[in-house]
Amino acid sequence: MTRHCILTSIGLATLLFAGSVRVATTAPAETHALVEMSEHCLIGGVQNQRWVSADRFQKSLKSSGRFELYTLKGAAGEIELKRNAESECHESWTEKSAPHAESGIAIQSPSWNVMPRLPRAIDPTDATYMEVVNNILKREGIKKPDVKITQAYKVDLDGDGNEEDVIVANRYARGLRELSGVGNETSAGDYTLVLIRKIVGETVQNIFLAKAVWLKPNYGPLPRANHLSAIADLNGDGVMELVFYSAYDEGSGSVAVQIKGTKAVTVLECSCEH
Repeated sequence: MTRHCILTSIGLATLLFAGSVRVATTAPAETHALVEMSEHCLIGGVQNQRWVSADRFQKSLKSSGRFELYTLKGAAGEIELKRNAESECHESWTEKSAPHAESGIAIQSPSWNVMPRLPRAIDPTDATYMEVVNNILKREGIKKPDVKITQAYKVDLDGDGNEEDVIVANRYARGLRELSGVGNETSAGDYTLVLIRKIVGETVQNIFLAKAVWLKPNYGPLPRANHLSAIADLNGDGVMELVFYSAYDEGSGSVAVQIKGTKAVTVLECSCEH
C-alpha cells in the first residue's frame, strides 16, 4: 500500500470513529430562587455562585415549589410557596398554608451550607452599643438623641475569625409600625440607621448601609423604617450577606447586601409602591 493510501485510510478511519462518538453536553446549572419573606418578593436567584436578577428567570419557575427557610435564628425548615398572581409590583410568593413567616430568606434547593456561622443576638440596651449610636447621632446634629436600637447581632460575615456587629436603629416619635413602615410625617430627632462595625487593621470602622436623620419636623428625605430579615450565605461562596426589608408610607422593598472590605455592595433587590 502506498503512503498516500495509508494516509487516506487513517483519515477515513478517523472520520468514521468521530462520527460514532456522541458529543457530551452539560445541562445548564440550576438557578436557585430566593424569596425575601417580609416583602414576599422574588428578590433574585443564584447560579454557580453568581447573582441572577429575578426578571431573567422568573417566567421559568413553576407556580409553586418547596423552599428552605432561614431566619436570624438559623435554619427554620422547609416551606412551600406559591406565586401570587394578583401582585401589582414584583414577582410575589406566599406560603400555601399557615404558619406564615414574617421575615427570613427562602432558598429553593440550596446545595451549600447557607448558615456557616450563626448570628448571636446582642441586647439592644447594651450600654456599649447605645453609646455607639448616641455618638453617631450627635455627630449628625441631634443634641440629645433618643437612642432606640431595634435589632443588634454579632456574626463573622466573611469567615476571617473576627465578628462584625450589625446594628439597626429606628426612632420615629409619631410611631413605628413593625414591618409596615412609618407615616409620611417626621419629628425633630427622628432617624433610621443600619450599620456594620468591622475590625479593619487595629481599628473598628462603621460601614453605613442606611442613614437618615431629621433635625427639623418634616424636613428631609421620605421617612423609612429598616428591618434586618436574615444573615446568610446566599450564593455558597462562604461569605454571609445581609438581607434587609424597609417600608415607608407609600411602599416597601427588600435588599441583599454583601460587605466587601469596607464597602457595602447591593447584590439583589426588589421594591413596590403601594
